[in-house]
Amino acid sequence: MLGLNSTRARHLENSLSQYFKINSATLGISTFLKFYFLANKVSTNNRAWISHHFREVLRWKLLIEHTSSKPLTWTSMMKNYLMGDRWRLMSNNKMLSPHIRCSFPEDLFSLIEDEYGLDKAMEICNVLNEEPVSYLRVNTLKISRDKAYKFLLHKGVPVEKCFFSNSGLFVTDKRKLLESPEYKNGIVEIQDESSQLIGQNIHCKEGQHVLDFCCGTGGKSLAIGPKLANKGRIYLHDINDNYLLKAKKRMFKAGIRNYYIIDRNLEDFKKFYGKMDYVIVDVPCSGVGAYRSNPDRKWSFRTDQLNKLIMNQRSIVEQSIPFLKKDGKLVYITCSIFKRENNLQVDFFSKKFNLTVEQQTLQLPESRGMNGYYMATLVNNSL
Repeated sequence: MLGLNSTRARHLENSLSQYFKINSATLGISTFLKFYFLANKVSTNNRAWISHHFREVLRWKLLIEHTSSKPLTWTSMMKNYLMGDRWRLMSNNKMLSPHIRCSFPEDLFSLIEDEYGLDKAMEICNVLNEEPVSYLRVNTLKISRDKAYKFLLHKGVPVEKCFFSNSGLFVTDKRKLLESPEYKNGIVEIQDESSQLIGQNIHCKEGQHVLDFCCGTGGKSLAIGPKLANKGRIYLHDINDNYLLKAKKRMFKAGIRNYYIIDRNLEDFKKFYGKMDYVIVDVPCSGVGAYRSNPDRKWSFRTDQLNKLIMNQRSIVEQSIPFLKKDGKLVYITCSIFKRENNLQVDFFSKKFNLTVEQQTLQLPESRGMNGYYMATLVNNSL
């Protein structure tokens, strides 16, 4: 019965109904729920339960729909979801279509199956239906990982050292962390191990100039900041001013001072042409490798949008190329698992822009582990 009480059940049903009615996927789950909780005066005690089950219903929505009584309504779906495990057991029913068992849109599941085969596609989709794992990146400008690890354990924050990321910690309970001054003071940041590994494999050095061309809120720049040791410079660019504002706050909190915001006007762009040792391009993509953290995105996926994303990725890379020095390196990043967004794009870039592929990595999402991502480093051969 999932710790059920009538208030929680009512808010879960109402929030889900409103989310799909007003197409709030553009807001993101956290933002939508923040507004919902404030507007409906939901008590602090109920928020964590509602947030958890809101995401769980989004992950398994198709299977819950298929096993709910008809006519299908949010009330019948919530009764099915909250009152037992029948719907969950049906994920093992081989009489059902694989995409229903995995609760993925049929067209999206077919794309994954076409690339990886049926068994691997089901494995990937089931991993993406798990709850995300929480990772921390230690800010080594301020403290070593060993010291942060011992300090957090002493404070009662349950952490373990990551196996792959040399600055990463795995945290099993974020609640104590979020209350700690170490988090508030920028000693540690919440960041998936996949993003940490990307930063770890960008081999920039002190004194170099690095452009984070689609910087978002600055996650990659924060990961490479300690390598530059406040020497050289990190340049931030994004078309979203709100992201840039958040990136500036995070850089300040982390103690990174050697950054510069590149304005979007052409004159400011041109000043930096041919100056960068590294250009990092973490492009907008289908995001399939990170659906575990964003379960809403699979329900807004459209196959025709994939072609638009691919053309946009090419446009962004074309805009970023002039910033590279001769022998400078372009780092192309997605959180996609599709060849069309990954190695096929890199093949296109290498031929069109006279680049040499130095390395490329595809990481599929891991069960109880990191998100999926793709990363390629290309060297600029142009004069």
